Amino acid sequence: MELDYLNDLLEKHDLELVIGLETHVRLNTKTKLFCACPNEESDTPNQNICSVCTGQMGVLPAINKEAITKAIYFGKAVKSTFSNQVISWDRKHYEYPDNPKNIQITQFHNPVIPNGEVSCFRKDGSQFTVSLTQVHIEEDAAKLMHERDVSLVDFNKAGVPLIEIVTDPCVRNIEDASTYAQYIQRIVQGIGISEANLEKGEFKSDVSVSLRKRNTQALNPRTEIKNLNSFKFMVESLKEEVEKQLNYYIENNVFRPDQTTVLWDEDLKQTKTMRKKEFEADYRFISEPDLPFVDISQVVDTIKVDLATLPFAIESILIEGGVVPQDAKFFTAESVRAKTFMDINNVLKDPLFIARTLVNVIPADDYKNIHDTAVLTNIFAQFKDGKVNSVLVQKAVSEYLKDATFNYKKYFQENSISEDQIVDAINTVIEQNAAIAADIKAGNQGKAGILVGKVIAIIGKGASGKVIREGILKAVNASGGTDNSASDDNAQSAAQNTSKGGDKQSVKQAEEKLPETPLIVKDHYRTHKISDLSENSISEEVTLSGWVASVRDHGDLMFIDLRDSSYQIFQVRLSRESFPNFDELVTLKAESVIAATGIVVQRREDDYNLGLRTGTIELETSKLEILNLSRSLPFEIARATKTSENIRFQHKYLDHRNKEVRKVIIDRHKVIKLIRDMLDEEGFLEMETPILSAGTDEGAREFIVPSRKEAGAFYTLPQAPQQFKQMIMVSGYEKYFQVARCFRDEDSRGDRQPEFTQLDIEMAYASMQDIIDLNTKMFNTVVRKIYGKKWKLHDFAVITYKEAMDKYGCDRPDLRFGLQMQDITDIVKDTSFQVFSKPIEQGGIVKCIKVSAEEQGGKRLSKGQIENLTALAQQNGLGG
Repeated sequence: MELDYLNDLLEKHDLELVIGLETHVRLNTKTKLFCACPNEESDTPNQNICSVCTGQMGVLPAINKEAITKAIYFGKAVKSTFSNQVISWDRKHYEYPDNPKNIQITQFHNPVIPNGEVSCFRKDGSQFTVSLTQVHIEEDAAKLMHERDVSLVDFNKAGVPLIEIVTDPCVRNIEDASTYAQYIQRIVQGIGISEANLEKGEFKSDVSVSLRKRNTQALNPRTEIKNLNSFKFMVESLKEEVEKQLNYYIENNVFRPDQTTVLWDEDLKQTKTMRKKEFEADYRFISEPDLPFVDISQVVDTIKVDLATLPFAIESILIEGGVVPQDAKFFTAESVRAKTFMDINNVLKDPLFIARTLVNVIPADDYKNIHDTAVLTNIFAQFKDGKVNSVLVQKAVSEYLKDATFNYKKYFQENSISEDQIVDAINTVIEQNAAIAADIKAGNQGKAGILVGKVIAIIGKGASGKVIREGILKAVNASGGTDNSASDDNAQSAAQNTSKGGDKQSVKQAEEKLPETPLIVKDHYRTHKISDLSENSISEEVTLSGWVASVRDHGDLMFIDLRDSSYQIFQVRLSRESFPNFDELVTLKAESVIAATGIVVQRREDDYNLGLRTGTIELETSKLEILNLSRSLPFEIARATKTSENIRFQHKYLDHRNKEVRKVIIDRHKVIKLIRDMLDEEGFLEMETPILSAGTDEGAREFIVPSRKEAGAFYTLPQAPQQFKQMIMVSGYEKYFQVARCFRDEDSRGDRQPEFTQLDIEMAYASMQDIIDLNTKMFNTVVRKIYGKKWKLHDFAVITYKEAMDKYGCDRPDLRFGLQMQDITDIVKDTSFQVFSKPIEQGGIVKCIKVSAEEQGGKRLSKGQIENLTALAQQNGLGG
């Protein structure tokens, strides 16, 4: 069930989610929590062990001070009050094979961190805060490895220090749970207390979920999903478990009574019951007699954590600076990216400029190669001041990442254009283009882009287009009266203030009021479709037309993903240096219609996008025409299927642009065309019958249409062209077909709605085998040609109705799985088992399905699979 639909159902039934998380983070201490064994990965089982961590008789634990210190660092990061100045240790009793002592030393009564909070940004920029119940230190269990006939135990990680971060049951939606867990991972990585590697099991979460009525405080029995080491699995497992609880509530009008512990099975995409959920009393907590109380007050006072370096604070700076929330999360996803951004921003104080430039010049995996962020800061400062252009910056940073001794200052000096050369070129261009200069002076500053291109044509691409544009505006305004200049400066200043802050609502309204675009009528709108282009097209000049799929604006560079009717994507690159109307493109939004002309060029190898057929080439654009502008979209086209159906129906013309929806429409066309061609080859005629007709005595309810001329009389819409088919047949047409529109006033179901299309075929002088052969050929041809080779096709099996009911209990059985029913009434007729005996006494029969290892490919059903089948039977009203 899709997340949006699930949320709609919860709202419909006035329900809300209650989610709480327990996250286990392995601390990167040198030794284990209560012994001197190394806390490190080992490929050799049972290497880093001793008598303490394996739970031998007569040994005593010793506290690891480093573990307490690292836990306190986390407490500072989550703003804990540290009201427990003295902490203690407790024994938690449970008997599992991976726990040799049958107890776990943890903290229950006096944890190291008694409270705290974690603030987070959602993808849409909204905020939420998760409050923490407590954070305690505890030892990890051993690792179980299940072989074919035995289970083995590796004690290398037994006794490794963990912090368990327990939230209040305060999370109210599924994606927030995953977002919170990602923030915890980034926090512990950022402050250096854990690598939090999901694949190595250093970061795992147990998530508890239940339902309750909105505006109530009761906590109903919950399900705990154990050992989630993937944020994707967390979302999927929560969706699955919430759907189960919701279905139970809808069917029974009460909340599910069982409190259970489940595991997520990624292969089956479902949760499976692990055990009934324990309660606090089941663990029989007692104070640990072998460990002393610890006063942490002095250590707490000495430890400082800079909250400004944590993910939420960094994302706040980025988002307030104009970076979209999803892009902001890119920088906090890894601590080295976050540190790089903060080091540069602490000097330049321009989050949007820094974020754009970093994304444009440093690949995501190359941040580890940064030797000194001070060098990057100096390069970015010169770029921001317009002393160098984006091409020089990209080259300088690329060389610096490869070689820390690269002299970027010398490189800039050798490849930059002097200020005097720029001024001379500007004056020359203004003199040669007096009419354009007059328009700019009159207030049409958009035309400055035209002169920028002409200046670059004189001096080359060594100067910043931004600096050239500012120089043109300054020179044009200086050539006339001071009043106009002052007016223009004030207007520009006001525009800058608006873009940096001001009334956000008025800015939004200004964006939605689209500028008028001239009607462009051309003899040819394109020379190629995207599907025509490949590496063989390199160096060709082409014109492409289509829709803007996305725009990535990187200051002096802009990348447009263009989509045309072939539904392929092609990257269009524009730069301020080579494109005269660069500044006008700020109005471009997704789904705007454009025509782009330029040269097909090879991308840099680092920029290859192997996910696209055209991912190794791009268009270096020299001319771009805006054919039509788009407003802000109500939903993202690529994620249309994740959007509420109500919104999709309101904007169906946008929904049809989604790849999945479009494929269905195109495949429908291909199927009908193929059927027509095949039946034509078989000698069939295509017929068309009336839509408005008289009523018939068939079973389905009909739609009626009042007659305009005959008061009280009605037409009906055809349920199927039945009466007309018979008329055509007795008219002497032996073989004909119709792609018929049918209307039935009945409730929608999985394979039919009130208005649908069906294929009607009529044949005379035909045997049953003729009909079977025709349908088999037609079906197999359609599947093979339209839907590819992923299907394994067989001839249709011919079985009688009685055989179908006896073997499968259904007159339209699915024969892919076998699983034929067998009558075992005679075998079980004397049993006392009432599930069998009662139906037999009432004259019924008992049938079974044989599910042995032989039918399962050599594998028997697991206990979890049997439990899932039992639950499925119960959901359908059976006892089990």
